[in-house]
Amino acid sequence: MEKEYQDLTVDEVRDFMSSSREDAYQLVDVRQLEEYEEDHLAGAILLPVGEIEQRASELSSSKDTVVYCLSGKRSVAASVFLANHPEFSGKIYNMLGGYLEWDGHYIEDMPNIKVFDLEGSDADLLYQAMNLEKGAHKFYELVLEHFPDAPFRSVMEQLVKAEEAHAHMIYKFWEKMQPDAPSFQSVYESLDGDILEGGLEFDQLAEQLLNEGTQCQNVIEMAMAIEFSAYDLYRNMAHLYSDSPIEKHFLSLCQSEKEHMRIAAEALNHCR
Repeated sequence: MEKEYQDLTVDEVRDFMSSSREDAYQLVDVRQLEEYEEDHLAGAILLPVGEIEQRASELSSSKDTVVYCLSGKRSVAASVFLANHPEFSGKIYNMLGGYLEWDGHYIEDMPNIKVFDLEGSDADLLYQAMNLEKGAHKFYELVLEHFPDAPFRSVMEQLVKAEEAHAHMIYKFWEKMQPDAPSFQSVYESLDGDILEGGLEFDQLAEQLLNEGTQCQNVIEMAMAIEFSAYDLYRNMAHLYSDSPIEKHFLSLCQSEKEHMRIAAEALNHCR
């Protein structure tokens, strides 16, 4: 299933900008004010990701829009928000790698979310979806453990409560495909929650988050990346199960994950 927006590399963005009339597109920086004031791409409109849905009317709805942030994680969520806006008719482009890539500074060893395989059986796909929810659950609990006094704690508490409920909804469909299926709790406890590329363990992730500089922003960006991964998986699964009873449930999960991205985006305001 095609994305609602298109990813462009930095080089592709440069080509796009050089070949387009200035009045035909808009460049949107979705970082925080202090990041924008430190440096930004010439002509970029500042619209922090946590405010983009409420302030989308400040943008042209007919122009093509190039969205960027620092590393590319926040801009993915912003691209989803704009692409789903009912009044936007222009194309939405997400700049991969963000400002750091544009400026020639590459992020080393940042953990990446797994790309999930959609080629398996129905039961395999549902099992992967439960595993994704378990991984998100583990991540949020890890954050709460390592950042007990963080200003974004209430956000993490809100997110962690949703993951097991989502997994339970998916389990109900998975259970019907299994002879003598074990209980939900038994299945959920057995899941690895291995949602990160490269075999990065969660204690390694915690250490990395603690040593990456602006820990608040890094934590929130990772949460947004996890929620987007779930959104993308459920959107594709809804498409795979179109015109079946399960479709509406995955569309409901899509909406929920998009709301989680919005909650996480708003939490960036606590990172100042």
